[in-house]
Amino acid sequence: MKTKVVPTIKLYDYLIVPIQIELDDATVERLQMQLLNEISEKKIRGIIIDVSMVDIIDSYISFVLSETAAMAKAMGCYTVICKIQPQVALTLAQMGIKLKDAFTANSLERAIEILNQLD
Repeated sequence: MKTKVVPTIKLYDYLIVPIQIELDDATVERLQMQLLNEISEKKIRGIIIDVSMVDIIDSYISFVLSETAAMAKAMGCYTVICKIQPQVALTLAQMGIKLKDAFTANSLERAIEILNQLD
């Protein structure tokens, strides 16, 4: 099974990651390595992961996203996850999942504001 590719958009020293596919374990693991490499290579200081098109985030995917945020933080980069869908928020809350080391925002604009305030 081939893993899917998640494109990224560099805006100044931020990396915007619009996830427009359903995430599976292999894809989210590949995305983690991709983001860590891009932080290093492109001197990124903030990542915005837009999950508005994602209908399901299970416990493993949320763990990897949280782990990615912790790794990015260790590299001097903040992570904001934005536009979590209501059903995803409900599932995460019901499972008691916390997105450690990641900020959350309800819009791309708010995500950029958060990153700007962290400087």
